[in-house]
Amino acid sequence: MNKGLMFLTGIGLGAAVMYFFDPNGGGRRRALVRDKAVGVSHDVSEAVRRTTTDLGNRAQGLMHEAKGFFGAAGDETENRKPMLGDEEMNRPRRIGNEGINRPAIG
Repeated sequence: MNKGLMFLTGIGLGAAVMYFFDPNGGGRRRALVRDKAVGVSHDVSEAVRRTTTDLGNRAQGLMHEAKGFFGAAGDETENRKPMLGDEEMNRPRRIGNEGINRPAIG
């Protein structure tokens, strides 16, 4: 390692030690660094929790979609719960304008 670089590294480390262990303001500086580190730790753990919850919900949704697409094993159509829109799918369709009452003109 270059002697000049080692000298500058030593000066930087000495200044950092002096800055944090200063009897007048070092305690406040150390507390500030500690509080920032705790805040970052909480932010990271919250992000991990949200990400795992999101991925779990997405996996569960994919599983339900796959079950609906392929049908669950042993699932019979008579035993399934009615889904939203089943009534509309099974009712007879109207063709054209028959059955629509309109007021007479004139």
